[in-house]
Amino acid sequence: MKIAQISPLRRAAPAAVAVLTAATLTVAAPAARADSAWTVGSSPFTLGTSALYGVSAAAPDAVTIGGYQWASSRRGIFCGVIGGPCSPTVHQNPVLQERNGGGWSMTSTPGLPGKGQIQFVDAVSATDVWAAGSRDTANGKGSGTPYVARSGAQGWQEVAVPPGLRVLESFDGDAAGAWLGGEAALHGGTSVYRWADGTWTPHALDAVIQGVRQRAADDVWAVGRVPKGGGAPERGYAARFDGTTWHTMTPPQVQGKGGRLVAVLPLAADDVWITGYVFENGVRKDASYHWNGSEWREDVLPGGARFGGGIHHISSANANYYLYYPDGLVDDGAGGLWAVPSLPVTRGEPQILRYTSGSWRLEQTATGVQGEIRGIARVPGTSTLWAVGQRDGKDPLVLTNG
Repeated sequence: MKIAQISPLRRAAPAAVAVLTAATLTVAAPAARADSAWTVGSSPFTLGTSALYGVSAAAPDAVTIGGYQWASSRRGIFCGVIGGPCSPTVHQNPVLQERNGGGWSMTSTPGLPGKGQIQFVDAVSATDVWAAGSRDTANGKGSGTPYVARSGAQGWQEVAVPPGLRVLESFDGDAAGAWLGGEAALHGGTSVYRWADGTWTPHALDAVIQGVRQRAADDVWAVGRVPKGGGAPERGYAARFDGTTWHTMTPPQVQGKGGRLVAVLPLAADDVWITGYVFENGVRKDASYHWNGSEWREDVLPGGARFGGGIHHISSANANYYLYYPDGLVDDGAGGLWAVPSLPVTRGEPQILRYTSGSWRLEQTATGVQGEIRGIARVPGTSTLWAVGQRDGKDPLVLTNG
């Protein structure tokens, strides 16, 4: 079962981030105060500028987190003087830590000793945990190859990633294996793979997949985007795998419109949630789509609030960056949902999206804290949530409502 997934903002040149953020995000209406009390938990020890992206809870006393630490950005002495503008080299180092009843303890990332980050963690059980992320390119000017590891009786072991995948955008582990999705190395190539019995099996879908979840072996859902080419906008896409064949399941409210679907959560055959957005008359509309087994229902976010938009690619002669916005989605165990919103334009008190009583709202969490939430997970069998992110633009942030 998928516990949490997060898609981070990765190694972007500062100027590129500022331009993209200003162009794509708007300030949300004031958020409501949370119904439940959120508290700031103890943060793991990290070095230098750090942030957390992924969190997964197998039990109340078994929590795993992932992210980066010791981020650095360096610009050559002649950068921008000879040969025009250039981007800095940027390196981050992976963080993977576990909490077993007490404090946090650092875990090694075999095959990724440095210059990379952990973006997804998924605990199948307290002794079976998956972690995934990416390496930096050697020159620090872009996003490198994906990375996957799994813990077990022999400790953490790296799992080779299929060479056909250039960027990892979604990961879902289970006891029998794992699903991953993302951007293919070649245009139109495979973007979904299934790991089982030590082998990756490709699944051909006509889309770039940034959200994949398995409820059962014969009930797997994938969502993402279909590039239209020729300057036309991308459009949202959803499909379901019945164990043999993939079936297109894109909600009718999305079809024919520019936009993308960013996250999926199948809770039962007649209870499936998808989040995303479309553009109508040039205006972005964020909404969730619920499948009841026979039809789709749409629930629109309040004005100004947005779901994470997934991956954005910025390419130039000097850089090749992938910018992520969060798209986490979990159920609350009582018929509602929690989701991570897009990163705010200006840093303020951490906010989270909540669906309850038939509508979405944006909630404030901890007061007196400047930061943002980038990953969420619910402790199985409880209503307790763990949320992680970044505080004050430089430190890891851990929150809990339990």
